[in-house]
Amino acid sequence: MPLVVYVEDQVHGRMAKTHEDRKETFLALCEAAPEGSMLRAVNRHGDTMFNEVQLKRFVAELDRLPADQKNSTVRKLVAAAEFAIASHGYLFFVGTPT
Repeated sequence: MPLVVYVEDQVHGRMAKTHEDRKETFLALCEAAPEGSMLRAVNRHGDTMFNEVQLKRFVAELDRLPADQKNSTVRKLVAAAEFAIASHGYLFFVGTPT
């Protein structure tokens, strides 16, 4: 089951939803990212939430990816993160239980 991502407002109301592609290319990027990066913080089997400050770092990391890794999932996540930042909200990644 692909990773589901919600954009949430300041009181955690869900404003938008997107998801990982079936090949899990985004999760592969996260698992290959260096320790301490925002990408590496996304958990395949647990939930992860980024606030506005963390989202700015997250978008910067995604922007630095090589062009061949900026697939439709990455582009959707950048758009979702930018929406969350503009709304002073959150990005909530829902992992799949083991």
